[in-house]
Amino acid sequence: MAVATDVLPAPPRARDRHLGVVPTAAMVTNAVIAVLWFWIPLAIMVVAVSSIPSIIGTALATVAFIYLMRGVNVVERGRSEAVFGMGIPVPARPLTHRDGFVGWLHQLWLDFSSARFWKGFAHHYLRLLYDFLATGITLVLLAFAFLGPAAAIAVRGSDAAAGVDFLPVPLAFVLGSTALLAALAILIFAPAVDAQIDRWLLAPSDTAALRNQVHALADARQGAVSSAHTERHRIERDLHDGVQPRLVSLAMTIGLARTKLDSDPNAAKALIDEAHGDAKQALSELRDVVRGIAPSILSDRGLDAALSAVVQRSENSGIPTSLDVSLPGRLPDEVEAVAYFLVAEALTNVAKHAAAGRAVVTVRVDETTQQLHVSVFDDGRGGAQISDDPGSTGLRGLAERVRAAGGTLSVSSPATGPTIVSAVLPCAS
Repeated sequence: MAVATDVLPAPPRARDRHLGVVPTAAMVTNAVIAVLWFWIPLAIMVVAVSSIPSIIGTALATVAFIYLMRGVNVVERGRSEAVFGMGIPVPARPLTHRDGFVGWLHQLWLDFSSARFWKGFAHHYLRLLYDFLATGITLVLLAFAFLGPAAAIAVRGSDAAAGVDFLPVPLAFVLGSTALLAALAILIFAPAVDAQIDRWLLAPSDTAALRNQVHALADARQGAVSSAHTERHRIERDLHDGVQPRLVSLAMTIGLARTKLDSDPNAAKALIDEAHGDAKQALSELRDVVRGIAPSILSDRGLDAALSAVVQRSENSGIPTSLDVSLPGRLPDEVEAVAYFLVAEALTNVAKHAAAGRAVVTVRVDETTQQLHVSVFDDGRGGAQISDDPGSTGLRGLAERVRAAGGTLSVSSPATGPTIVSAVLPCAS
């Protein structure tokens, strides 16, 4: 069974907020929702089990249950981050490599049989039950705190209350005050248990986290190996198709000039001029090859200057290109190199294939998540995609470079355009 692992980064970590108005309001709101919502997923699950003799009914109920719990899990994670700000890592989701209807069914099975799915289910219902009980007990305590002393006073002062016994008024006030304090304590401190439930069931286990890290490292290693192979093939292709024929032509021209040097000096001079032009062209092509390996401007002056040079070349090719760079300073060498090659390759593709009227390059660092966001937009025709063809070295090579650096690459390119190539790269030093 071929299964990929969808490893998601943890949200930006903020200071944990276990106490306060927002966690308390979230707990009470969840208790109110629990009154109705608690039964809906359970009812779907019961229908699925009870409809086992009916294959269609079981299948439909199971699919509805899986999709419902998927959505619930997303909402719960968003709620946890908004309320508590703990930045809980997201467990890996197993992803199928199969396509079409079979792939859809396989993905449903992978979700349904995963620990992530059932931990999310358990988390949802445990929180609903806990919040319902905590809020219900609080309401009972509050009701007693305000009604108990009033009832004691009413019973004591009523002539019609002969034979009716209730708490003595002083004791009722003591118990009412205690109940009020207990209710306030629950409202203030009970959300801390909610946060603990989130941390316990929303986060991956230590074993799962380690396994995800191993998968991520193996994936990055494979990306690095693939990127190296792709780069080697690119260099071989550039040397074989460009520089090598130019040097062969140069050698032949010089040899021909030697044979004519004594008999026809004018022709020899013309051939030497031609050879000189070939030599300059070969040097230019060699510079392009070397620039693809290690651009000196990148190491000397940084990503901003290097991208400015790339954008200038793009404008010289006839495509108006704007550059928007916001960087706090120098980034790790690998990150700068990947960002440089991504922009260079994307703009090369724009010049060759897009027939675009303009292009926009945006490079920014999110200092909260310590990630570099790079995007290249063009308004030309679309249809760009990352091909699995080993002979394709464009976007496929970029995807491997980005993956090797621990980042993600995405391409949005409908057939009519526009095209957006974007990457997110970790840049913490």
